[in-house]
Amino acid sequence: MLSALEPSLGPALLVAFDEMLPAQRWREAIPAQQWRRPEVRDVIAANAPDRRHLHRTLIGVLGETHAATLLEYVPPAPWTVLQGLGVPVADLLAVRRAA
Repeated sequence: MLSALEPSLGPALLVAFDEMLPAQRWREAIPAQQWRRPEVRDVIAANAPDRRHLHRTLIGVLGETHAATLLEYVPPAPWTVLQGLGVPVADLLAVRRAA
């Protein structure tokens, strides 16, 4: 995924990111009704400042377009917190990439 976005990152970093990120955007993989639940919306709102900080940092490193694309693959709150609320993130993380 990242090699198409930013080939200058180098092969080692590309492999690391590809292993960490899901194969599809979180909005596509997890049903919308999960994100509309009040307790999930509260967690997302609580994590919004950290996400904005990450976005600003990524813009400085990758540029606006690449940072926005990368954030489409990162859920709006920590995986473990979302999973604890019953959001099916395990299904998203279990997606295997073709070698």
